[in-house]
Amino acid sequence: MLIAQARFSYLFKILTIIAIIIASPEFNTFSQNVAGDNGKSSTIKFDEIPVQIIVEGYGSFYSYVLYSNHDSLYVNIEDLFKTLKIACITGKNGDSLGGFIELESRTYFVDFNNGKIKVGDNTVECRNGLVKESGSLYLESSLFAEAFGITLTFNYRNLTIILKSNFELPVIKQIRVEKMRNNMSKIKNEIIPDTVVKRDYHLFKFGMVDWSAASAQTWYQSTDYRFRLAVGAELFYGEADISVDYYNQQKFTNRQFQYLWRWVDNNKRFVKQAQVGNIAVQSIAFINSPVIGAVVRNASTTVRKATGYYPINAYTEPNWTVELYINDVLVDYTTADASGLYVFKVPIVYGNTILKLKFFGPMGEERIEQRTINVPYTVMPVNELEYGLSAGILQDSSSSRFGKAELNYGINRFLTVGGGMEYLSSISGTPFIPYVKFTLQPFSKLTLNGEYAYGVRTTGLMALYFWKDALLEIYYANYVHGQLATRFDANEERKARLSVPFRMKKLNGYVKIDYQQLVYKDFYYNQGYATISLYYNQFSANTSTQLTWIDMKTPYVTYDLALSYRFKNGYIIRSSAQYNISEGNFMTTKAEIEKRIMQGNISVSYERNTVFSTNTLTLNFKYDFSFAKTNVSASLSRGNINISESAQGSIAFGAGNYYTYLNNNSSVSKGGIALYPFLDLNNNGVFDHGERMMKLTAVRVMGGNAFFSKKDSIVRVPDLNAFISYYVSFDNADLENIAWRFRKRLYQILIDPNQFKRVDVPIIVVGEVSGMAYLSKGDLLKGVGRILVKFYQKNNNNAIAETLSESDGYIDYMGLAAGEYFARIDAEQLKNLNYTVDPPQREFTIRASEQGDIVEGIDFVLKTAGK
Repeated sequence: MLIAQARFSYLFKILTIIAIIIASPEFNTFSQNVAGDNGKSSTIKFDEIPVQIIVEGYGSFYSYVLYSNHDSLYVNIEDLFKTLKIACITGKNGDSLGGFIELESRTYFVDFNNGKIKVGDNTVECRNGLVKESGSLYLESSLFAEAFGITLTFNYRNLTIILKSNFELPVIKQIRVEKMRNNMSKIKNEIIPDTVVKRDYHLFKFGMVDWSAASAQTWYQSTDYRFRLAVGAELFYGEADISVDYYNQQKFTNRQFQYLWRWVDNNKRFVKQAQVGNIAVQSIAFINSPVIGAVVRNASTTVRKATGYYPINAYTEPNWTVELYINDVLVDYTTADASGLYVFKVPIVYGNTILKLKFFGPMGEERIEQRTINVPYTVMPVNELEYGLSAGILQDSSSSRFGKAELNYGINRFLTVGGGMEYLSSISGTPFIPYVKFTLQPFSKLTLNGEYAYGVRTTGLMALYFWKDALLEIYYANYVHGQLATRFDANEERKARLSVPFRMKKLNGYVKIDYQQLVYKDFYYNQGYATISLYYNQFSANTSTQLTWIDMKTPYVTYDLALSYRFKNGYIIRSSAQYNISEGNFMTTKAEIEKRIMQGNISVSYERNTVFSTNTLTLNFKYDFSFAKTNVSASLSRGNINISESAQGSIAFGAGNYYTYLNNNSSVSKGGIALYPFLDLNNNGVFDHGERMMKLTAVRVMGGNAFFSKKDSIVRVPDLNAFISYYVSFDNADLENIAWRFRKRLYQILIDPNQFKRVDVPIIVVGEVSGMAYLSKGDLLKGVGRILVKFYQKNNNNAIAETLSESDGYIDYMGLAAGEYFARIDAEQLKNLNYTVDPPQREFTIRASEQGDIVEGIDFVLKTAGK
């Protein structure tokens, strides 16, 4: 069957080529003078044929070539070189070409009159290899390799030319450099859009709701209920979020009511962001209560990557998904392994950095835990000053007052210094803590950080990357005796950590060794951890050994082992055990089997706890609807049956056409885009009355996903971070009509908080113009190819478009919007060819039409000057 298909495809290709050769008017036969040695000429007959030229690393393009009755192929030098971005300048009367190849010092000169090509110090005799047709120079294909190092291999059967060179072609280099620059631009956020859509400000605009509900029942005991409701809106030009948590087994307190107003404008100079409400603070003093207050900073929320990385690795529940946020921007996510270990390689970014980790349970748990991490490094660009002011009241029993002022300054690209003052009223005697700090990066793989807090502590941290991302961290802290700020009793804290990721074919792994020592007045407290995490295809394993000892006494040692295997049919088997090496017995053992189904899973697990002599059997079912995540679980332990149910989701309003977007993830504090593509008939960029919307099938959003509705033509992009710019791109090839074009193809859109932002996307209609270029020879008119026709708007002498006539003289161009224009033959070409033209210009009008206007009869007649 395959052989038959291949033969049919091959036969079809041959018949197509034969049909083109016989039927196409583009295959013209003519005689032409050919430059020979010493300028002598001979006459050879040619056929002009279209061919596809294929360049590895670039793609392909089409060009007209000359095929002689001696089976020789001649290629237009200027056309080829301009496509390959090789410098090429046409001489007087079109009898010569000049430029350089590969290097500016390696110049070339093509001399038609003398039949020679000079490249650098070498001269190539053309020997009937140069042809001049319609003012253009053609070179016999084999001479390209001898003269320029460009090999052309012609296949007459499928009319293709394979082009190779012994140097990097400028067009290939340009593509390579552009890719590098685009990648760097994405990292540095320096992409240049066609249009920028800025923020829309509202005194009030309601938009988002998050909800969650959970219940747990134990036979013959009370029932637990948990509810959470969060509302998001725009208030006084900023983001406003309010949430309430209710638990029937706990008395309602003010801690269960949270609110935050946030304003961001990264284009401002002195104040870029402000917050009021439940604020996140990074403090030297120990704070174990929420803070109600305000924050003002001139730090941008945009993630600007500096050099270097630092790791985050810790434990959560097995197979939980962990998301990493930098300044409220999602930058990475991972899934914890069979033991619950997760690892992030966090890029060091410029300015004040707030890290958040969000944890999502695989069984639909309604709880989303957020951890705010104190980042040890603050790196600033050279000569840039950043400040931060925060103040508030703690929700503790004494309503403690908190305040902090901080400055950071980039001395040079290696060194950042900072300092400030912190205040906490609950520290008796010394509530004020002045401090200074620095971050030094001698090179990207080494980062040094130091901090001195008066009356509290002195700290130092070194992070060194070596041997394929292996990391060595050394930390030291010396605490002032009797200090009350950190509630830390030890005099010194010493830490060392070695992290070594590795990969061997299909085996990936991670080795981590931690050591911590706390120095007290009378003893040394030591902790050690050794972890090995392995991944091999569908199998994963994690082993961990923990040691704890005081001074030189015998350590207390435990060992954990977790195994997991994922079958291709959706089943996952997990097992784990915790063994007490010091006492020689098992502490816990657990086995679990899980079946993945579409948008959910079912699992059964059994756990034996030897310490408490309990056996627990658990059955769990999780299912993710488009509008909610749900979970039902039942467990049996010591004769008690426990049943729990949970669900969570969100609602987003204002997406256009009374559409309500239901989601199973959080929507509060986020935003979205509602794209309105329309046919802009009057080409004014405004969605006017009477203009209709267009149905799109593809939209590319960097960092987001577009959703297309069957009920309307609005394209909706939800789940975007507020106050962040996203890039949205369109492609004309996705439109139904060849006459339709996007007015702007790359949009940079700044997301408004807690709402869908409406963005009108105009699609213009372009017209097509056609005609003929004739060469008058006596009483005969013959179509002439390669005549350059330029198009101008009325009353404007700057060309807006141009095209070349085809080999039979046919002129065709599509891409002119509605309006008045005129067309002219290029004056420079007329001069070089010694032609005159009648008429000098053709005026025409492209009318507004949904299907695109077509103008015909743009004809020009060329004559040799003086005849």
